[in-house]
Amino acid sequence: MEVVLHLAGHCIETAAKRRYERLVQELLKEEGEEKEKRMEEELEFLLDFLKKADFSELRRRGFDGSREMRVRVKRDGEGFLVEEI
Repeated sequence: MEVVLHLAGHCIETAAKRRYERLVQELLKEEGEEKEKRMEEELEFLLDFLKKADFSELRRRGFDGSREMRVRVKRDGEGFLVEEI
């Protein structure tokens, strides 16, 4: 699984938290088993990312929101790979 986050005026951690909160709200009002399953998988992925990622290091690497960009986050073994797209 991978997630695309939009950084614009906020860092990658804030973008991940906002995406997580938006998904929770959507899940509470959505119906449809297949869409629900996809959203639940993304929620689990984001929660794991929020718990395990080294956000200080990611901000140091430029994912600090100082410029607008889209980033792809995906699993890389036990960690995560974050890259600008």
